[in-house]
Parts: sequence; structure tokens; C-alpha cells
Amino acid sequence: MPLVDSRRLTGPSLWLDRPGAVLEVRAEGAPAEDAAAAWARHAQALLRAVGWAGETTTVRLHPGGAVLALTAPIDGLYAALALAETAWEAVRAGGEGIDEAAAVARLRAQIADERDPALRALQDAAAAHGVHFLWDEDFVTVGSGTGSRSWPPGALPDPAEVDWGAVHDVPVLLVTGTNGKSTTVRLLARILAAEGRAAGLTSSDFVRAAGEIIDR
Repeated sequence: MPLVDSRRLTGPSLWLDRPGAVLEVRAEGAPAEDAAAAWARHAQALLRAVGWAGETTTVRLHPGGAVLALTAPIDGLYAALALAETAWEAVRAGGEGIDEAAAVARLRAQIADERDPALRALQDAAAAHGVHFLWDEDFVTVGSGTGSRSWPPGALPDPAEVDWGAVHDVPVLLVTGTNGKSTTVRLLARILAAEGRAAGLTSSDFVRAAGEIIDR
């Protein structure tokens, strides 16, 4: 079963309820069920070994192979991806195995290098105040809409210095599916506009706020 895709997940997904990493493997040779179960055993052992015992693994089988996913802290997603791939290497190695001690040492070093206490502290504070927490390589944001506050990842404030009284969320509706998503959100935005509300929407065409297109 070859590995055909691997990626970090920066938030909840079809497979996980929080950030993590996911691998997709194609079914060839050995039954997908056996390989996926072996991956989960290796991944769970590695998670415990690197100090991530509270994280979880998920396996989803499909006719073409399997999706293998595991959760991880938001400041350890590259290490999580490396861990997931290491567990898959162990599956592929079969009886020959891998140098687990060396793998664990490498993963621990990567976790330590990636660790970002300021990011985790702000995430915990946002959760404590019940507001959204969004982040990527460009910005870290708490709250949403007019209640949001953003900073560059390298210049995060101490949570105690944030004016949490001014931070709040706006209602957000997510529309999923294969066809009709853009049409649906445009219709909903028109309904809200007819009620005198300032609605923002995003689709595969553009981002629009209060009737003004701000990005395509």
C-alpha cells in the first residue's frame, strides 16, 4: 500500500475534531484493514513515546485504500506529520522494523523546535473566553468580525494584556457539499441583507462583506 498524500490539518476536519495530520494510502497487496490497524498501533506507541499520550488516531477505510489521521497540538503539526509518516514506514518495513529509539529522538527534537508557548497560551485564553481562535502563517486571530483582534505569529501578546471585553464572535454558518454551495450562501446573504443586516460571505468566487467584494 503506497502513501499517496500527506498533509497537516490546521483545524477540525472530516476525520478529526481538532488539528492534526492525515495520510492517504492506496490499497495494493495487503488488506487495507490490516495495514491501517498496524499503522494505528505504531502511531499510538509513538504518540506515547514523544509525550503526546492524550492525542488520538482515526482510521477510515474506503474501496481504494485508507485515510490515517492523528490529532496533535497546533504548534506541533509538522512533527505530527513526521510521526504519522514514521508509523507508516514501520508498517511498510514489516518484520524488519525501524530504529524506534532514533525515530523517537528525532520526533522529540522536532517537537521541541516547533513548540510555541505564546501561541498555545493565546489559544487556551480564547477557549476560556469562549471565542474563536484562528491561525495560519500570516495571522493569529481571536474573535471574529468586528470583535476580532489579529497579530503576526511572531508578535503575540500576553493573554493578560488582551482586552477580552472587546473581543467577541459573529454568527458563522458553514455550507458544505458538492454542488450549490456558492448559490446557497449568496441566497442566505441576500436574505440577511433584506433584513437590514451586514452579511459577509466567501465562496470559490470571492469574499464579500456588506455588499463590497474585498477579495477574489
